[in-house]
Amino acid sequence: MPRHIWLWTVFLVPLVLVALASVAGTEAPLQKNSITVVYNHESSPTATGLAEAGGFSAYVRLGERSILFDVGGEATLILENLQRVGADLAGLDAVVISHNHWDHVYGLPGVMSGSRTQAPVYVPAPAAEGIQQQFPRATVVAVQEALQIAPGIWLTEPMQIEFMGGALSEQALVLDLPAGLHIITGCSHPGIVRIVEAVKRRFPDRPIALVAGGFHLRSTDSEDLEKIVADLERLGVQKIGPSHCTGDAAKSIFREKWESRFVSFDLGDTYPLRNEIRCD
Repeated sequence: MPRHIWLWTVFLVPLVLVALASVAGTEAPLQKNSITVVYNHESSPTATGLAEAGGFSAYVRLGERSILFDVGGEATLILENLQRVGADLAGLDAVVISHNHWDHVYGLPGVMSGSRTQAPVYVPAPAAEGIQQQFPRATVVAVQEALQIAPGIWLTEPMQIEFMGGALSEQALVLDLPAGLHIITGCSHPGIVRIVEAVKRRFPDRPIALVAGGFHLRSTDSEDLEKIVADLERLGVQKIGPSHCTGDAAKSIFREKWESRFVSFDLGDTYPLRNEIRCD
């Protein structure tokens, strides 16, 4: 090999490998059956390259279906994080908005931009008109009661609460898998215990395998936290993954009580799911 070609090969090959590694890290393949947190203010050690921000979003892959639960608060950031984890927006089957707060819904233009997805956007009915006006390109579906959006994939009925002087409606996502029910929450403004109790009423014979997401317990005192923990234990919650607005004090208590069954659910964390879904 001529000396000048050899020198160019030595120089260029490392650069090409670095570039390929960078691309691979930007769009790493997701586990096919998993929940990945793609928007949050606190990062997991696995969140290399993902940008933190206040808000929440989780990308669910289950069989051939993919669902985005909440969309964070900033359109460019959620889009970049989704691309970095290798999410397929063109193949997105549904977007679920837990409640109409900016840090859970303002990322919607990034998700819906261009021709990336025409997926329906499931919204609590009282918030549907307002969200449709804010995002006219979205195909908004108003959820009025518990709804099955695909085999084994459910939304709870929207739950009402008075919040900061106004009415607020919130729903949660439920995955009915062989291992049990997996409940994903946005902020749990109506109360995390109330949400789990509602799910148990609809599925009285099914175990609660996982409850994860925002629990909105930052300002909750220790006595009330202990009661919430006791109620969730009574309801048989097997694994718990507090995130987003739960608060550090509450997360510490959950970690202490659930021990090895405590699940990290921060930005970049991926929780594996069983392959099958229940269709009965």
